Amino acid sequence: MRKVWTVIKKEYLERVRSKSFIIGTVLGPALMSMFIVVPILVADKGGDEERTVGVVDPSGLYFDALESALRERGSDNVILTEIPTVQRGVDPALDDLRAGILDESLYSGILIPVDFIDSAEATFFNKSVSSMVMRDRFLRPALNQVLREGRFARAQIPDSLYNDLVARTDWTSVTVTEEGVEEQADEDVPFMMAMALIMIIYMMVIMYGSHTLTAVIEEKGSRMVEVLLASVSPGDLMLGKVLGIGLAGLTQFGIWAGAFFLLSQRGVSVGEFALDTSFLTPVILINFVAFFLLGFFLYATLYAGIGAMCNSVQDSQQFHTPLVMGLVIPMLLLSLVIRSPDSTASVALSLVPLFSPVLMFMRVCVETPPLWQIGLSWGLMILSIWLASRMAGKLFRLGILMYGASPTWATLLRVLRH
Repeated sequence: MRKVWTVIKKEYLERVRSKSFIIGTVLGPALMSMFIVVPILVADKGGDEERTVGVVDPSGLYFDALESALRERGSDNVILTEIPTVQRGVDPALDDLRAGILDESLYSGILIPVDFIDSAEATFFNKSVSSMVMRDRFLRPALNQVLREGRFARAQIPDSLYNDLVARTDWTSVTVTEEGVEEQADEDVPFMMAMALIMIIYMMVIMYGSHTLTAVIEEKGSRMVEVLLASVSPGDLMLGKVLGIGLAGLTQFGIWAGAFFLLSQRGVSVGEFALDTSFLTPVILINFVAFFLLGFFLYATLYAGIGAMCNSVQDSQQFHTPLVMGLVIPMLLLSLVIRSPDSTASVALSLVPLFSPVLMFMRVCVETPPLWQIGLSWGLMILSIWLASRMAGKLFRLGILMYGASPTWATLLRVLRH
């Protein structure tokens, strides 16, 4: 055990003292915020620039109503400008509209025909597909409102009845806890916090699993491993590397967690997204640590075995990609779990050991599954780690001193059969 501890200490200190570890510790949260916080800011700020829309309204009945509907909806960034048709007709006005769009004095344009209330038809003029977003987000709802108001007015429906017909519900979400306490909830915060934790697991497992792979390949390529094997067994060497690199990952996560807690206590927020630790219940915290550790040890053990068979990083790519897909595929399946966390498909997929760190943890965050399912996923992952360690140990023992031709899947299977 002393020899294993020596390897653990060596691997740990090499990483925490490196410049890449320091830079990663500082820039890691910034990188993750690109996937979590930046979309929020873009959604909040995107489209705030003013857009000028030309309106051809031969009847003269709809321009003011459309402008009023836009203001009521808070669409202040859409500026309407009426292109006159009096004494010259619709065609010259449309020519001016097209010319304005081409010279970019107008962003887009609308033709509202005289019989709009009857036909409910309008023509949209644009230069690029991006203007379709503005049309569907701002212009279409506002013009629909103009259409409804026009038809109700023609039918002489009183304003009070119209207001009753178009009334909409105002929702307030309340979370009912097991203690029977009702709490007003903001759905965005738990979801974004869950996604942030998922991204941490995803990135940390891939990053530190890859570190295990490259560390083994580098020592094998430099022949340093031959010196190490003179005093430590292959199994102890592999175990020490996995544990040492894993501790470095936990250290980095601990620094991030401490910084996050301090910022949340100071009420730091980004846009409308506030850092809130109330989401981190004991169940979520325990499962986060458990799935991070289990996921890391499962992937790192497989990476260590594969690294022992390879002579260079290039040789490992054919094995590296299938392993990475074990984390990429569950990221693609997150929407399924979010929509229906208790469905048969969600339960079955979340119990697959390679998928569990992402899918089962997301189920814990969305709607905590029965404890037996969480325990079963832990048990399956522990069993998978044991099986992976046996296979990786065989690959490590037989492959660490193998040099020469690049390994193939056939080579890997042949070594495992012996």
